[in-house]
Amino acid sequence: MSHIKYFFLIKIARLMYIGFHKDNSEETNVKIIFFNILNFSCLLNQFLATFLYLFIGVYNSAVYSLLLLPVPVLIYYVNYKRKYLLSKLIIFTYYNVIIFVTSCYFSHPYLSYYYIPVIIGSAIVFNTKELKYLLLINFLSFSLLIIENTSLSQYLPRFYQDKNHEETTIIVLVVHVNFILGLLFMYAYYMRLKMKRLIKLNKTFKDAKTKLKNQSEDYLLFSEASSHFLKSPIHVFNTFIGKIEQGINENKSYEELKPYFSVIKKNIDEEEKFINNMFDYNKIILTVPQKKSHDLTEILIESLENLKKSKTDFEYMIDIQQVILKTDARLLSKIITIIAENAYHHNKSQVKSLEIIYSINKNNLTINFTDNGVGINEADRENIFKPYIKINSIDNVKGIGIGLLKAKKAAELINAQIVLAQSNDFGTTFQLVINTNNKKDEN
Repeated sequence: MSHIKYFFLIKIARLMYIGFHKDNSEETNVKIIFFNILNFSCLLNQFLATFLYLFIGVYNSAVYSLLLLPVPVLIYYVNYKRKYLLSKLIIFTYYNVIIFVTSCYFSHPYLSYYYIPVIIGSAIVFNTKELKYLLLINFLSFSLLIIENTSLSQYLPRFYQDKNHEETTIIVLVVHVNFILGLLFMYAYYMRLKMKRLIKLNKTFKDAKTKLKNQSEDYLLFSEASSHFLKSPIHVFNTFIGKIEQGINENKSYEELKPYFSVIKKNIDEEEKFINNMFDYNKIILTVPQKKSHDLTEILIESLENLKKSKTDFEYMIDIQQVILKTDARLLSKIITIIAENAYHHNKSQVKSLEIIYSINKNNLTINFTDNGVGINEADRENIFKPYIKINSIDNVKGIGIGLLKAKKAAELINAQIVLAQSNDFGTTFQLVINTNNKKDEN
């Protein structure tokens, strides 16, 4: 019995989504679902009316109801071809014509009230760009409603005199009430979708507001750092250019002035390094993640091999597992490169090594990066993700203290978190925890 139930539920669900397409706007797809339900309600009512007419023995009415079924089926076909406006015009014109012809044929007073749900349904289905078609349909519905319920109705032809008035009245009322209840249900469903859409938009606006706030803080940080890093070299330039001018006036040789040029060159190099790092940082915070399915091992190997080409004394080991991850490969590669470069530079070993082990559970993928470096001092551990703070004093470390901050920002963009898991004199372990719960990403 359950198989039969699920079979019919699947068939009905497919009917609801005829014409639904990924390239449509969300508003269009919502209206398509509503429109399909409206059409399905019409089909259901025709079947119900046919059955009830057959049950009481009014066979001409039953045949008439059956003859009306092909048009809703045709509408599904037109909607499937994504000719949405045409299908709307057909169905509401069809409703108006059928109600009018039925009223003339059966001469039943209650049949004219079918125009009311038609008017309500059309107001929901047509969008603002189709206002003229909505007005045209509503004008037709109101005109026919007025004609049938005023003295003008005497000029309408009467083809058939109902001999089973009591029974047919009940059928007309049942079908009418059923249609209105269906319309109310559809309207409630439509409003629920609208509410969900508004909630989603509200969340999007909140996320955008948070992102803008974070970007504002990042730009403030950028400006403060810029004023510090740019002011110092300018002061150095002015001081040593003055010394060079004075030396030239005193006829000093190039060898005597060479230290001044060396200091200026060193500051220019530092300035260039700072500017490049800040552009890189700015590029990261403005990145819109492009999440696609990637093999984690391939990203790791590619990133580490690029580093190894220029660092012959660098080695890495990966606990290879088959993990397909939906993420932005560029941002993940950036994080891996920063961690690997830190592992290399903060290291006095003859061979600098990095071991990568990862594990995955229902919601998270955890990647551990363990190096054999000098470790991080206890006092510095709270500051490692703060900008422009250099940890450990090793001669070959020439950064500006922004690497781990860039890694942290890139991690946030791929819905991940980077933390210092442990550190001692024998090495450091950084942990990258990536949220793999796709539902959370989509909401």
